[in-house]
Amino acid sequence: FAIFTEAFLVNFIIDWKLLYLIIVSNYILLVRIKKIKLNIYFLIVVALLFIQGLIAYSVISIPINFLLSQIIGITILSTYYYNLIPLYSREEIIEVYLKMSLWVAILAYPMFFLDINLDSPDRLQGIFTEPAHYAIVVIPACYYNLKSKKYIPFAIIFITLLLSSSSIGYLGIGLMLVLPNITLKRIKYLFIVLPFTIIAFLYVYNNFEFFRLRVDDTYRSLNAVNTGKFEEYTNLSSYALLSNAFVVKKNLTDHPFGSGLGSHYYMHKENYIKYIRIPEYIRTTKNTEINSKDACSLFLRICSDTGILGFIFILFILYHISKSFRYRDSFFAQSIVIYLILKLFRDGHYFPPEMYFFVWLLYFDLREQNNLKQVP
Repeated sequence: FAIFTEAFLVNFIIDWKLLYLIIVSNYILLVRIKKIKLNIYFLIVVALLFIQGLIAYSVISIPINFLLSQIIGITILSTYYYNLIPLYSREEIIEVYLKMSLWVAILAYPMFFLDINLDSPDRLQGIFTEPAHYAIVVIPACYYNLKSKKYIPFAIIFITLLLSSSSIGYLGIGLMLVLPNITLKRIKYLFIVLPFTIIAFLYVYNNFEFFRLRVDDTYRSLNAVNTGKFEEYTNLSSYALLSNAFVVKKNLTDHPFGSGLGSHYYMHKENYIKYIRIPEYIRTTKNTEINSKDACSLFLRICSDTGILGFIFILFILYHISKSFRYRDSFFAQSIVIYLILKLFRDGHYFPPEMYFFVWLLYFDLREQNNLKQVP
């Protein structure tokens, strides 16, 4: 349930999240059951990020708390899921996730039709804080049900993705159709599916005004990535993405190896926002720094924080996780690859409730597939 709890919080000085209670109480249980283990590869990555951050923070003079908060959060949540998942068979864990995703989707219907939404009128978001987050977390369940020919739960979740009116949800639907067919053996299916994907995009573009406005505004505003000058008509979503892209570009120009893990928000607020021409309505509504804490995109935030090395790391990871599509029955691993690609496009938080749950499931699956491949 922890991966569905982002909206379950109260604010008293800081945000107190239900996730924290779940993690702390389960850590106590884990310690009683087994010795806490750490993954050597994960430790190396965290150590390198810490060293790179210390150097960059010292050179640029950034308060160290930005780095420490990210290192601590990543380590605690990642270590938790790394130790939790081996306690059960992956089939058991996947089955529970699928059931909970289905119930979350079913609950989202009355919330949508009765307008019990937290943030987005006329857009389905269920028990999440926004439609995009809902879409990202249930996309793996949608894909797995489709590939496993469980068409009723697939349809229930698929319709909620459509009702979410989320651009990232629609991108996820496109990836579900396209990615499994990008192989030499199945490329012919890609050519069959691609026209339908294009037709679906054109249909949504022509019939859903919110989607058309986002696409048009984003296209017209792309030059702002270079100049930082936004037109007054620029919509808030386009501004959020492109203003952060502009900051990343400036930051990489000044610091090719990044400004240190967790530093993007500081660099945005203290150094580069002065170069941005902000639409007046965005100033009036006090959204000038919208999504600056997560760069609106995991890809953008990693590049901003870690520079060229982070970009190379992303390519390295994408190459290795793409191997899941070589294994015909690794449906859940494939669904997680789609999730991670969507994360790169949207939501740059380094330790959201669900990410390391999916990351370690993918890690254990690929490790098992690799071991099976080596057995004579």
